[in-house]
Amino acid sequence: MKNKDLFLFLSGVAAGTAGALAVKRQIQKYLSDDKNKRMLMDKGNDLAQAVLKSLADAVSDRGVPTAEQYDNNGYLAGNDRFLTEPATDAKWSLGFSKASIVPEKVNGDLYVGGYLVFPPNKVSGFMTDQLVRSVAVDDGSGRGIHVFTVIDCIGISNVDVRIIRQRLRNLIKEKNILSLNISATHCHSGVDTQGLWGDLLAVVKKNPRAVRKGTPEKLINGKNADFMEQLYQSAVKTVEEAVQNMKSGTLSFALPDAADFSRDKRPPYVKDDVLTSLRFVPDDGSKTLHAVFFAAHPVCYGSHQTEVSSDYPYFMCREFEDNGFDAMFFQGAQAAVATDRGPHIPKGLSRDEGIAEYGRAMARFVLSKEDSVYKKIEPMLNVNVQEFVFPCDNAVLELAGKLKIVDNNMIKVPENGSFVYRIVTELGYAEFGSELRFVLIPGEMMPEILTGGAFTAKESYNGTDWEYPSMRSLVDGHLTPIGLCNDHIGYIVPDNDFGSIFAPDHYEEAVSLGGRCASGIMQAFTELLATAEELKK
Repeated sequence: MKNKDLFLFLSGVAAGTAGALAVKRQIQKYLSDDKNKRMLMDKGNDLAQAVLKSLADAVSDRGVPTAEQYDNNGYLAGNDRFLTEPATDAKWSLGFSKASIVPEKVNGDLYVGGYLVFPPNKVSGFMTDQLVRSVAVDDGSGRGIHVFTVIDCIGISNVDVRIIRQRLRNLIKEKNILSLNISATHCHSGVDTQGLWGDLLAVVKKNPRAVRKGTPEKLINGKNADFMEQLYQSAVKTVEEAVQNMKSGTLSFALPDAADFSRDKRPPYVKDDVLTSLRFVPDDGSKTLHAVFFAAHPVCYGSHQTEVSSDYPYFMCREFEDNGFDAMFFQGAQAAVATDRGPHIPKGLSRDEGIAEYGRAMARFVLSKEDSVYKKIEPMLNVNVQEFVFPCDNAVLELAGKLKIVDNNMIKVPENGSFVYRIVTELGYAEFGSELRFVLIPGEMMPEILTGGAFTAKESYNGTDWEYPSMRSLVDGHLTPIGLCNDHIGYIVPDNDFGSIFAPDHYEEAVSLGGRCASGIMQAFTELLATAEELKK
């Protein structure tokens, strides 16, 4: 290259570099303004929703019923009257059972549920079993039995819950089972039980045609038919055995502070530090049952895990069992709450050893509590479960519903010459004795909805207040949530802080029904409480 050409080349490079740096500085200056960043995040969110909505509109809604066509077979409402005091000479009766949900053989692939990765995580083996556990409860009033079931899995839809109930319809009638409430521990390292975590490229290729043609046998998603069949059978078996195993005894509860077992990853950094411990001691001296209710995501293994594990709840139950007890774990209001394993894991342990130790430490924490901290629960159980309809404002879930990637109960409602889509789900309320209450939540709820402490208008994403009181302030006694119960409709985020999926600390909005879900849940909960008061009259 001649000197002149070299000079011109270097000058061009310098000018181009200077220009690029100038553009970069302008971009940095623009992005340094919070208003500009907010505008870009909101525009990006609107664009993403618009694109997904266009895709959803292009997919046939064949098979999505109207409200008039919707069939609620399998719905159980609970008690038709609530007690205000125990029946004469009443005693608690409880029965427990557990079973594996893993079949001996499966056809096709199994996918790990919990992380959206490409390619999807195919199951390479099993580190632990996945179990279903059921407890049948009768307060001796003669009104009937209530069953609470929990599955080691990422989540379970109301459609699958009702399949299980339908298979038990003869037992439900024979034994007068008033409610059967099925929840998930929400472990992110179990087999996919929702459908979201399979080969989405294959789904997008095959399912639109299958939906349009009305050939459901050709639909695919991340769920494996053999695995789900074993789950159904095992759930049915445990309910049958739990009812058969019922025996009289004493039920008590404790509410220890377990703050150092969890941490919140999303502002306003509110979490439920109360661990609710239920303990049933049979009169005949057989095994005591411990049921633990606590909020912390079982995501200990991370997004690259291909070996199945039921995470820390599995090891918590194992510690109880190794000490001669039966055990159950129920998830709470854990939306962005993770485990805090540091205070409970000795140095030098491997990752897998540390996860197991954390679960075992939780069991030892409960077992360390003196009898004096437990309070007896009077034999009085009131349960009311109602169906509610929530708008599906998130195009992601509308698309997933139409493509049958997930099988939540979706209906279509006429509006302005077209259709809008709604999700039919269940919300429940239970009273154990005069002091302990439960709310059965069909998703992953932000703890501030339960406890209070939501953002003010000044702090929130949308510049408005969260206008609802905390759930706990609305009841007498202590309110404990059971999350992912009877359905999984995604994250439940206070309306005033429901923001762009591109904003920091707003991942949860991507997997939610939308910005009206939380207020809908609160309105439904107040309806449940009003119904409870009516049923007491």
